[in-house]
Amino acid sequence: MNLPSALAAGFPLLRCWRHAAATFLVVVGTVTSAFSLAADAAPQASTIAAIAKIHEAWVHDLRTKQLEPILKFYASDAVFLQPSGERITGSAALRTLFQNIMATFNSGLTLHSQNLETSGDLAHDSGDFQETLTTIATGAKITAKGSYIMIFKRQADGSWQIIQHAWMDTPPPGA
Repeated sequence: MNLPSALAAGFPLLRCWRHAAATFLVVVGTVTSAFSLAADAAPQASTIAAIAKIHEAWVHDLRTKQLEPILKFYASDAVFLQPSGERITGSAALRTLFQNIMATFNSGLTLHSQNLETSGDLAHDSGDFQETLTTIATGAKITAKGSYIMIFKRQADGSWQIIQHAWMDTPPPGA
């Protein structure tokens, strides 16, 4: 018996087994990936829902002048970037900012989230805003619109807090 011819004769069976094994691995990989994606999608969906709730509560608390609840959304070292570029950092500075805003204006803020995504222990919500501020002392109205981004970090207890928050005004037409 010639060894090379015996191997050649066995190749069709070997090819069949290789094809079957490869097909099996593809099917197992696809099923495993599908279950993995489904498992990953559930936590991501719950995170997105949690961030969306914070977004809504934050607007509500600003409109209804709820200082303590709004401050709880921020990490102790959070940074708030004003449209002017001013950087406001930390709990005490944020408290002063929101106290001044709430004492001076009534807010008619609406946020329209355009992109809400998560990656591990970080999430971001970015979109557009429109706001009418009514000066309490005079009744004068100031309208503004622009874009915002809030970056959140998951805390040790599983909750989410804002670590970076920025506003960018869109200049009025002709400005």
